[in-house]
Amino acid sequence: MRIRTWLMLTLGLLLPATALAHPHAWIDLRVGLVFNDAGELVRMEQSWRIDPTYSHMLLQDLTGELDGGTDIDAALEHAAERMRENLAGHDYFTELSLGDQRLDVPPAREARLTLEDRRLHLRFELPLADLDIVAGDAFTYRVFDPEYWIEILHDPDDIVFVQNQSGCEVAIAKPRPDPQLIRYAATLERQDRSPVDNLGRHFAETAALECD
Repeated sequence: MRIRTWLMLTLGLLLPATALAHPHAWIDLRVGLVFNDAGELVRMEQSWRIDPTYSHMLLQDLTGELDGGTDIDAALEHAAERMRENLAGHDYFTELSLGDQRLDVPPAREARLTLEDRRLHLRFELPLADLDIVAGDAFTYRVFDPEYWIEILHDPDDIVFVQNQSGCEVAIAKPRPDPQLIRYAATLERQDRSPVDNLGRHFAETAALECD
Protein backbone atom coordinates (compact mmCIF):
# COMPACT_ATOMS: atom_id res chain seq x y z
CA MET A 1 0.00 0.00 0.00
CA ARG A 2 1.31 3.44 -0.89
CA ILE A 3 2.38 5.62 2.02
CA ARG A 4 -0.12 8.38 1.45
CA THR A 5 -3.03 5.98 0.96
CA TRP A 6 -2.17 4.26 4.24
CA LEU A 7 -1.94 7.59 6.02
CA MET A 8 -5.29 8.76 4.68
CA LEU A 9 -7.03 5.53 5.70
CA THR A 10 -5.52 5.73 9.16
CA LEU A 11 -6.72 9.30 9.61
CA GLY A 12 -10.16 8.28 8.40
CA LEU A 13 -10.44 5.65 11.13
CA LEU A 14 -9.24 7.92 13.92
CA LEU A 15 -10.83 11.29 13.18
CA PRO A 16 -14.37 12.58 12.64
CA ALA A 17 -15.28 13.68 9.14
CA THR A 18 -14.99 17.39 9.94
CA ALA A 19 -11.39 16.88 11.05
CA LEU A 20 -10.34 15.47 7.69
CA ALA A 21 -10.11 18.92 6.12
CA HIS A 22 -6.42 18.98 6.93
CA PRO A 23 -3.32 18.17 4.87
CA HIS A 24 -2.17 14.56 4.91
CA ALA A 25 1.38 15.48 5.88
CA TRP A 26 3.30 18.56 6.98
CA ILE A 27 6.72 19.86 5.98
CA ASP A 28 8.51 22.86 7.49
CA LEU A 29 10.52 24.50 4.70
CA ARG A 30 13.76 26.44 5.03
CA VAL A 31 15.35 28.08 2.00
CA GLY A 32 18.63 29.82 1.27
CA LEU A 33 19.35 31.85 -1.87
CA VAL A 34 23.05 32.17 -2.61
CA PHE A 35 24.46 34.92 -4.84
CA ASN A 36 27.98 35.33 -6.20
CA ASP A 37 29.99 38.55 -6.06
CA ALA A 38 28.57 39.66 -9.41
CA GLY A 39 25.02 39.66 -8.02
CA GLU A 40 24.00 36.48 -9.84
CA LEU A 41 21.81 33.89 -8.12
CA VAL A 42 23.87 30.70 -8.25
CA ARG A 43 21.94 28.22 -6.11
CA MET A 44 18.91 27.56 -3.95
CA GLU A 45 19.35 25.51 -0.80
CA GLN A 46 16.29 23.75 0.55
CA SER A 47 15.73 21.97 3.86
CA TRP A 48 12.53 20.02 4.51
CA ARG A 49 11.62 19.02 8.06
CA ILE A 50 8.97 16.33 7.70
CA ASP A 51 6.38 15.60 10.38
CA PRO A 52 7.09 12.55 12.62
CA THR A 53 4.34 10.25 11.31
CA TYR A 54 5.14 10.87 7.68
CA SER A 55 8.87 10.61 8.46
CA HIS A 56 8.41 7.15 9.95
CA MET A 57 6.43 5.83 7.00
CA LEU A 58 8.72 7.40 4.41
CA LEU A 59 11.76 5.83 6.01
CA GLN A 60 10.08 2.42 6.14
CA ASP A 61 9.07 2.65 2.49
CA LEU A 62 12.39 3.97 1.20
CA THR A 63 14.57 1.50 3.07
CA GLY A 64 12.28 -1.52 3.05
CA GLU A 65 14.42 -3.46 0.59
CA LEU A 66 17.63 -2.99 2.57
CA ASP A 67 19.19 -5.78 4.59
CA GLY A 68 18.08 -5.78 8.21
CA GLY A 69 21.66 -5.34 9.36
CA THR A 70 22.12 -2.05 7.52
CA ASP A 71 23.03 0.75 9.92
CA ILE A 72 20.99 3.94 10.12
CA ASP A 73 23.57 6.13 8.36
CA ALA A 74 23.68 3.80 5.34
CA ALA A 75 19.89 3.58 5.33
CA LEU A 76 19.55 7.37 5.34
CA GLU A 77 22.12 7.75 2.56
CA HIS A 78 20.21 5.24 0.46
CA ALA A 79 16.88 6.93 1.26
CA ALA A 80 18.24 10.37 0.33
CA GLU A 81 19.20 9.15 -3.13
CA ARG A 82 15.84 7.43 -3.58
CA MET A 83 14.01 10.60 -2.59
CA ARG A 84 16.10 12.71 -4.96
CA GLU A 85 15.34 10.33 -7.82
CA ASN A 86 11.62 10.21 -7.02
CA LEU A 87 11.32 13.97 -6.70
CA ALA A 88 13.12 14.61 -10.00
CA GLY A 89 9.99 13.68 -11.92
CA HIS A 90 8.10 16.42 -10.07
CA ASP A 91 10.81 19.12 -10.30
CA TYR A 92 11.60 18.51 -6.60
CA PHE A 93 8.18 20.03 -5.79
CA THR A 94 9.68 23.37 -6.83
CA GLU A 95 8.31 25.97 -9.24
CA LEU A 96 10.66 28.76 -10.34
CA SER A 97 9.54 31.87 -12.23
CA LEU A 98 11.14 35.00 -13.62
CA GLY A 99 8.37 37.50 -14.13
CA ASP A 100 5.67 35.66 -16.07
CA GLN A 101 8.13 33.10 -17.43
CA ARG A 102 8.27 29.66 -15.87
CA LEU A 103 11.85 28.41 -15.56
CA ASP A 104 13.15 24.88 -15.95
CA VAL A 105 14.18 23.38 -12.63
CA PRO A 106 17.73 21.98 -12.85
CA PRO A 107 18.68 18.58 -11.39
CA ALA A 108 19.20 18.69 -7.64
CA ARG A 109 22.54 17.85 -6.08
CA GLU A 110 23.99 17.20 -2.62
CA ALA A 111 20.90 15.40 -1.31
CA ARG A 112 21.27 14.56 2.38
CA LEU A 113 18.85 12.96 4.82
CA THR A 114 19.08 12.99 8.60
CA LEU A 115 16.79 11.81 11.38
CA GLU A 116 16.48 14.33 14.21
CA ASP A 117 13.91 14.13 17.01
CA ARG A 118 11.86 11.57 15.07
CA ARG A 119 11.68 13.86 12.03
CA LEU A 120 13.40 13.37 8.70
CA HIS A 121 15.32 16.38 7.42
CA LEU A 122 15.90 16.35 3.66
CA ARG A 123 18.42 18.86 2.34
CA PHE A 124 19.42 19.48 -1.26
CA GLU A 125 20.65 22.21 -3.60
CA LEU A 126 19.34 23.45 -6.94
CA PRO A 127 22.12 25.00 -9.09
CA LEU A 128 20.68 28.15 -10.66
CA ALA A 129 23.68 29.82 -12.30
CA ASP A 130 22.53 28.86 -15.82
CA LEU A 131 19.15 30.57 -15.35
CA ASP A 132 20.71 34.07 -15.49
CA ILE A 133 18.87 35.48 -12.49
CA VAL A 134 20.39 38.62 -10.97
CA ALA A 135 19.55 40.75 -7.96
CA GLY A 136 16.62 42.99 -8.84
CA ASP A 137 14.94 40.49 -11.18
CA ALA A 138 11.31 39.54 -10.50
CA PHE A 139 12.21 36.06 -9.26
CA THR A 140 9.60 33.99 -7.43
CA TYR A 141 9.32 30.40 -6.30
CA ARG A 142 6.77 28.00 -4.84
CA VAL A 143 7.29 24.60 -3.23
CA PHE A 144 4.39 22.13 -3.37
CA ASP A 145 3.37 18.59 -4.22
CA PRO A 146 1.50 19.00 -7.53
CA GLU A 147 -0.69 15.93 -7.08
CA TYR A 148 -1.63 15.83 -3.43
CA TRP A 149 -2.18 17.98 -0.37
CA ILE A 150 0.99 18.12 1.66
CA GLU A 151 1.31 21.32 3.63
CA ILE A 152 4.73 22.74 2.72
CA LEU A 153 5.15 26.11 4.40
CA HIS A 154 8.19 28.16 5.30
CA ASP A 155 9.27 27.53 8.87
CA PRO A 156 7.70 30.34 10.93
CA ASP A 157 10.76 30.35 13.21
CA ASP A 158 13.13 31.01 10.31
CA ILE A 159 13.65 33.45 7.45
CA VAL A 160 14.70 32.86 3.87
CA PHE A 161 18.44 33.37 4.08
CA VAL A 162 19.90 35.51 1.28
CA GLN A 163 23.66 35.06 1.12
CA ASN A 164 26.10 37.57 -0.36
CA GLN A 165 23.44 40.13 -1.35
CA SER A 166 22.68 42.38 1.57
CA GLY A 167 20.15 44.52 -0.28
CA CYS A 168 17.81 41.62 -0.96
CA GLU A 169 15.19 39.79 1.07
CA VAL A 170 12.34 37.41 0.34
CA ALA A 171 8.68 38.29 0.89
CA ILE A 172 6.29 35.40 1.43
CA ALA A 173 2.63 35.58 0.42
CA LYS A 174 0.28 33.13 2.10
CA PRO A 175 -2.05 30.96 -0.03
CA ARG A 176 -5.80 31.49 0.06
CA PRO A 177 -7.36 28.26 -1.21
CA ASP A 178 -11.10 28.01 -1.67
CA PRO A 179 -12.75 26.20 1.30
CA GLN A 180 -14.45 23.76 -1.07
CA LEU A 181 -11.08 22.90 -2.57
CA ILE A 182 -9.70 22.27 0.91
CA ARG A 183 -12.49 19.81 1.68
CA TYR A 184 -12.03 18.13 -1.68
CA ALA A 185 -8.26 17.79 -1.32
CA ALA A 186 -8.67 16.19 2.10
CA THR A 187 -10.70 13.32 0.60
CA LEU A 188 -8.14 12.31 -2.03
CA GLU A 189 -6.22 9.09 -1.73
CA ARG A 190 -2.84 8.64 -3.41
CA GLN A 191 -4.15 6.62 -6.34
CA ASP A 192 -6.82 9.21 -7.13
CA ARG A 193 -6.21 11.53 -10.06
CA SER A 194 -7.47 14.98 -9.31
CA PRO A 195 -9.20 16.89 -12.12
CA VAL A 196 -7.73 20.02 -10.54
CA ASP A 197 -4.54 20.88 -12.39
CA ASN A 198 -1.53 21.31 -10.07
CA LEU A 199 -3.68 20.79 -6.99
CA GLY A 200 -0.93 21.51 -4.47
CA ARG A 201 -0.18 24.88 -6.07
CA HIS A 202 -3.41 26.24 -4.60
CA PHE A 203 -2.00 25.61 -1.10
CA ALA A 204 1.51 26.92 -1.76
CA GLU A 205 3.11 30.08 -0.47
CA THR A 206 4.59 32.42 -3.07
CA ALA A 207 8.08 33.69 -2.24
CA ALA A 208 9.30 36.77 -4.10
CA LEU A 209 12.84 38.15 -4.19
CA GLU A 210 12.89 41.88 -3.40
CA CYS A 211 16.08 43.94 -3.75
CA ASP A 212 16.84 47.59 -3.05
